Amino acid sequence: MFNPEIKTLLRHHCLFWLIIFALSFFGWCLDLIIWQKTNALHYLQMSFLSDAAAMLVTGALLVWSQHKISQHNFAVWQLVLAALLLTGIYVPLENAFWLVSEKGRDFDPRFLFSNLDSSALAFFVWTALYIAYILNQQRHFRLAESARLSQKIQQLELQALRHQLNPHFTFNALNSVCALIESERFEDAELMSEQLASFLRYSLSSSPDSLVKLADELAAIEAYLALQKTRFGDKLKVDWKIDQNIGQHLIPALLLQPLVENAIKYAVATQQQGATITIAGQQHNGKLCLQVEDDGPGERVVKQQEQSSGVGLTNIQNRLSQHFGSAASLVVQARQQGFLVCIQLPLQGVAG
Repeated sequence: MFNPEIKTLLRHHCLFWLIIFALSFFGWCLDLIIWQKTNALHYLQMSFLSDAAAMLVTGALLVWSQHKISQHNFAVWQLVLAALLLTGIYVPLENAFWLVSEKGRDFDPRFLFSNLDSSALAFFVWTALYIAYILNQQRHFRLAESARLSQKIQQLELQALRHQLNPHFTFNALNSVCALIESERFEDAELMSEQLASFLRYSLSSSPDSLVKLADELAAIEAYLALQKTRFGDKLKVDWKIDQNIGQHLIPALLLQPLVENAIKYAVATQQQGATITIAGQQHNGKLCLQVEDDGPGERVVKQQEQSSGVGLTNIQNRLSQHFGSAASLVVQARQQGFLVCIQLPLQGVAG
């Protein structure tokens, strides 16, 4: 059985030769009306048989070429060569057929190659159209394959970024647990371990390229801040400014947590009095606007952040680009007192 693509091609193939037959019929009408040839009906019958034979021959060539294509063993030159060979065989046979059918006419071998240009014209037109179709199909296949590979690369890049994130956070959290144990704060260490396990379950529950509800992301950040609160106590202060109406919008998983982590690392941990981290979110001009701000050293730690071996702002920018392209933005403002990161991204469909 033929696959749907070959069936479609064969339908167009038959349509082409029906057009050729229609042209032959038109020529027969002209001969009958203008020249009033007495053998016009015989001419029409012979022309129809010739066109039918050509349709069968080229149909076989079409099926052969599609079989070669399906086996990834096809080149255009093979089709051109096959068409030339068929033309070289078909035209003399067609002429011989006409000569034999004309009673009383002496057989002259020179007539086998007469009308070679006109007889082969339909073959060349058919071949040109079919080659154009194949090249167009190959182009569409390459574009589809390129899009598929691009999507695969995007998923791998997101996965690589995610794999950078989890070990980094886990390393820091385990260091905090160790610090509590060394300080003999065993109950705090146990509580922090439980919170760490809860946070990691959230971290690992989504695929690398997944989107999660903002409310779930904020809940995970609360768990993370609870971990850090166990370590830093009153040095860590958090100010939430989240519009309650945006919790169901979707964002990349673990998008804000690295920003909060940086604020703790460079603002809370480096100052004796600690720092306040402000986490804000609202909907503005059809976009979701998220901010993480601290009142720490600001400009004094910019170079230190850039040189850090941890997951930084470049990672966040890359993840935004992978998900949203140029539709998302990341803006960083380092001030004399404080550090502000603003993220804008398109509103995603509200999760059910």
